[in-house]
Amino acid sequence: MKIIALINQKGGVGKTTCAINIGAGLNKLNKHVLLIDVDHQAQFLTYSLGVPAHELKNTVYELF
Repeated sequence: MKIIALINQKGGVGKTTCAINIGAGLNKLNKHVLLIDVDHQAQFLTYSLGVPAHELKNTVYELF
């Protein structure tokens, strides 16, 4: 198993966009992909994958 982390303190540098595209590319190569949205706003990544974040009971935010 390999882990890829996209980390940068600054917002707006393309972390989420890269994560979505890298995940999609790996999935096309028949790799198992798990994307975890750790953004406290849970907006772009979660909604881009079709998950209505506002309807979730338990999130990573509660875990932290």
